[in-house]
Amino acid sequence: MRATIGTIFRGQGVAYIAVNVEPYRSIRFKAVSESGIALPIESYFEKAGRQILVTPLLETSSVSVIIEAVDGDGIVQDRKTKTLKRSQIKWLSRLNYRTSRAEAAMVRDVDRVTYTKQIHINPTIYLEVPDGNWTIVKGVICTPENEKKPLLTLLAGDGGLVKGFDPYYGSTSYVLHEGIPRKETSFTARIPSSGTYCLVASGSGENRSAFMCFDPPSREYYSALFDPRMYRRSAPQRWSDISDARGRKLESASSEDYEFDGVMFSIVVPLFNTPVPFLREMIDSVYSQFYQKWELLLVNSTPENNELTKELQQIRDSRVKVIALDKNYGIAGNTNRGIEAASGDYIVFFDHDDLLDPMALFEYASVLRDDAGVDAIYCDEDFLNEEGSFVAPHFKSDFNLDLLRCHNYITHLLAVRAPFAKELRLDSSFDGAQDYDFLLRLVERTDKIAHVSKVLYHWRISDSSTAKSADNKGYADDAGRRALQAHYNRLGIAARAEATESSCFYHTVYEVLGNPKVSVIIPNKDSVAVLDRCLNSIADKTSYDNFEVIVVENNSESPETFDYYQSASDRFPFLRVVTWDGPFNYSAINNFGAGFATGDYYLLLNNDVEVIDPDWMRSMVSVCQRSDVGVVGAKLLYPDDTVQHAGVFMITCGSVNELGGPAHAFTHLDRSDAGYMRRASLVQDVSIVTGACLMTSRDVFEELNGLDEDFVVAFNDVDYCLRVRKSGRLVVYNPDALLYHYESFSRGSDSSGKNAERFIKEQGKLRARWSEYYLGGDPYFGANATLP
Repeated sequence: MRATIGTIFRGQGVAYIAVNVEPYRSIRFKAVSESGIALPIESYFEKAGRQILVTPLLETSSVSVIIEAVDGDGIVQDRKTKTLKRSQIKWLSRLNYRTSRAEAAMVRDVDRVTYTKQIHINPTIYLEVPDGNWTIVKGVICTPENEKKPLLTLLAGDGGLVKGFDPYYGSTSYVLHEGIPRKETSFTARIPSSGTYCLVASGSGENRSAFMCFDPPSREYYSALFDPRMYRRSAPQRWSDISDARGRKLESASSEDYEFDGVMFSIVVPLFNTPVPFLREMIDSVYSQFYQKWELLLVNSTPENNELTKELQQIRDSRVKVIALDKNYGIAGNTNRGIEAASGDYIVFFDHDDLLDPMALFEYASVLRDDAGVDAIYCDEDFLNEEGSFVAPHFKSDFNLDLLRCHNYITHLLAVRAPFAKELRLDSSFDGAQDYDFLLRLVERTDKIAHVSKVLYHWRISDSSTAKSADNKGYADDAGRRALQAHYNRLGIAARAEATESSCFYHTVYEVLGNPKVSVIIPNKDSVAVLDRCLNSIADKTSYDNFEVIVVENNSESPETFDYYQSASDRFPFLRVVTWDGPFNYSAINNFGAGFATGDYYLLLNNDVEVIDPDWMRSMVSVCQRSDVGVVGAKLLYPDDTVQHAGVFMITCGSVNELGGPAHAFTHLDRSDAGYMRRASLVQDVSIVTGACLMTSRDVFEELNGLDEDFVVAFNDVDYCLRVRKSGRLVVYNPDALLYHYESFSRGSDSSGKNAERFIKEQGKLRARWSEYYLGGDPYFGANATLP
């Protein structure tokens, strides 16, 4: 037997090695590392005497390809070994890509384009978990139809098996690939975040294995292609490019284009040992405003700082007023001196070392030109790092009362109608969180608060700033908690404000007033095992005790189902089964079930959920009892412990030709991942929550005539939530209510056939009824949540 190595290519952590063997019949291949660890390898017959070998490139220094000629009984008759150093593969691959492009196109990815007797790993999600030391990978294992059950294993950099690797296997579905029957099994795997690894999908019998490698270049590729995060614009390089492009655009702009007779802004800046270079940059950013109707009040609380005092004395612009204090009265006291001296229509709170975008005041003045009733305005912001780059943009929600009760998400740049500012002033007893206390008192007086969803404020990161680390001002954490508790006390809300592990983020425990009854409404058709899991979890894990469960039987066919209803009614005293005789209509079925309900609150629940947190129902009731709340939703997890639902937002249409529509927020995040600006973990107002677990009061449900039965299957929950919002009530996402939802995440049931036809029709109804959401965007997440 003669064997020679031909061309070599590599891609996505895999080596493609052409081998010429004579004679070429009854040949098998093996691969080992330099330490003798067996490595996976697959062969692809191309033509007489030529095979393409595919093996993962790990952190071994070499790969030895063993070529064996065997007889009819599998006995080795001859053996050749070809050893290739890793560096050799790297340089030969580079050379071959340059000199043999046509051959590269034929050889590379042969394992991915082959379907006969071939297993594939098709990733759909690649997400690094912050502070988790692992990466979540989701996708499907695509196999020939005859494959019984594929197996995922994980190899370490040396080729050895990773012990303790425990992937999650989801549902299996049958598909056609160009007419070839295939099976797809969904999976979730957690891969260590650093180092080189290889995920191997293998099967039984003759089907070739699939490799998904995780070396640094492959990780970068997967992250760019399969990252599900909502705010991709916030990625460092992406935001840097966007900021640079905006800067170049504004350089050529003229302030003459932005002149109009609008309000006067009084910009109040308390100074405390402000570094002179920072002071100059801050003042220059005010001078550079395209809208020029402003005054700048600089309140110096450190007269002993000679350098700062001298710099202030050199200012000659009449619009800049320097207020020299005899001593430091604290951040609240110093700011109040500026508020008292302000003469403008709106007072703007500006930190002494930060910067304004040139368009900031123009955008604010434009809001007030269009709506003179606005009492306060804020904008999006980012950070200015010590290298002078803009990083980590904070794309904010429109005014969001429940989110504000978790943390001061509004922060900068706050402009407030002068009479409110002069009346409220800052309270020195909350120094460190004086701005948070001010905002909480402000929102008790007005909800006419506008959000400019553009990054117009640059918060400087320095060694002493809260921008760099909230822990630099640990005292602010307790001041904020006290401010939030005082807010509840003033409003007479029975609630307890608690600190959390995250500085200046808070958790609220609302008391349940009285002992209201909850009616849980669960539609069911057959699905005995699924329903039993749901009912058992409610019975075993729910701490709240005043509830009933109404199962709405709709068109079950299995006798087992009706036997189960009888036995379940005997086991669960809270259970009642009622029968819907009409055709399937999810809205009508729930409305029918509500007709039998005796509770004060209705909880619409899918039969494929499972309770995790015992406090789930009590927590939902406590929020839903508030007079300003119409709907409360839960945090739902896939059974692989990643997020299935953390609220729903509306994707904005870029034009009337785009479809847009509702999408789940923060899907596929790890259970422990708080998400962008921690929003997956915070109670907050949203536009929509899923009907898989939705609580509403009997009064609201009856006022709105329940679910709209024109939405037979899809979007009934979306429509109901938007009608609740239109009635002036809030829809609240409550992550304290935690449940599993066993919805498949591989393929939707509405993707083909008559289901797809019905889905599109219902989507058209939703688009016609709620067109403002399709074109105007979601008020709580904004357009940046959907931009790639």
